[in-house]
Amino acid sequence: MKKQALLVFSAVVLAMVAGCQKDETTSRDADLAGVNVAVGEKKGAFSKLFVLNEGNFQKNNSTLDFLRFSDGNYVSDAFGSMNPAVVQGLGDTGNDLALNNGKLWLVMNGSGYVHVLDAKDETLLASVAVPDPRYIAFDNSHAYVSSYAGAIYGGDEVKGKVYRIDLKTYKVDGEVEVGSQPEGVVVSDNSLYVANSGGYNYVHEKTVSVIDLSTFKVVGTLEVASNLHYMAADGQGHIWVSSYGESSWSQDSEGNWIQSMSEPMGLYRASYYSMPRVVQAVKDVHVSCMTKAGEYIYAIGNAAEMTGGYDNTLYKIGIRDMSVTATSLSKTDAAKVGNPYGICVAYETGDIYIADADYTGPGKVWCFTKDLKEKWSAVAGMLPAHMALY
Repeated sequence: MKKQALLVFSAVVLAMVAGCQKDETTSRDADLAGVNVAVGEKKGAFSKLFVLNEGNFQKNNSTLDFLRFSDGNYVSDAFGSMNPAVVQGLGDTGNDLALNNGKLWLVMNGSGYVHVLDAKDETLLASVAVPDPRYIAFDNSHAYVSSYAGAIYGGDEVKGKVYRIDLKTYKVDGEVEVGSQPEGVVVSDNSLYVANSGGYNYVHEKTVSVIDLSTFKVVGTLEVASNLHYMAADGQGHIWVSSYGESSWSQDSEGNWIQSMSEPMGLYRASYYSMPRVVQAVKDVHVSCMTKAGEYIYAIGNAAEMTGGYDNTLYKIGIRDMSVTATSLSKTDAAKVGNPYGICVAYETGDIYIADADYTGPGKVWCFTKDLKEKWSAVAGMLPAHMALY
């Protein structure tokens, strides 16, 4: 009898353990329906590719999608499905997306919020009010969000700010003034670097603000190039920052807007704490979007921008030696991409994900091998731009 009782007890314990394991591994969003676009990668390094669709300004149509690698299904508007009680949905003009310690942070510029989601199932954990938020970066204790701080295009010059959010409480616990219309932010060596664009000013800014994270005060600036935007840190003591260059717009006889570039888009590597301080331009690299993966910076830009032509080109830049490999998309399967609006790279496989904005309708997300051979594509929301692998 004792032996039978022990066997029954053991069976019950095993059943309970199995149930707990299932609960821990089965996500609440596992039943969300999607469109199958790819062969599943169950043994891959990632579970999902998140895609933040910016949406149209003041249309409140930003959405969050994801590709589930285990079955190859692309799921649209996952946030709306997992958070039906949030009446306004995700919000207006999603400007950045980042993963940190199992949390997905979405920067909603038009709505003035930073949403924090559980990356396992897209459920909303917190919404933090930040005026005009743009981009986000992290250290071990805080998130740092750049902000236009109420600046209006055509209005008086207004300095931007960086807001500090406690990762435990999701409360803003500090702010510091930087340059005008700050964009990208990145943490490196206990400092926060902020790319000041001055995009609303008649004369654009050329500086990167340097903030000591111990004091949360600006300790200096780096003069780099006009109209700065994206940033990355390489772990070698350098920060990388892109420039949107200088341009003017005019209309032709048919009313089409024509962009004329007087200074090309570019990429720069800089070091603030080296003596002397160094700012180096990466030669012949044009950046409209970029990301860092492993030992490389990947960027896409129009190599023919200064002559008024179109030659969308993928650049692969080595962070150690600033070497550049440039590949025209027109000579690859990626020629199908109409308007490259964002890029993400899986450094383990080399797969390259490109967000393709249509501007007037739903965009697409493309997946290519490291040699730019097409693997799959999916219809996304309005203006897909920001991606993250989980």
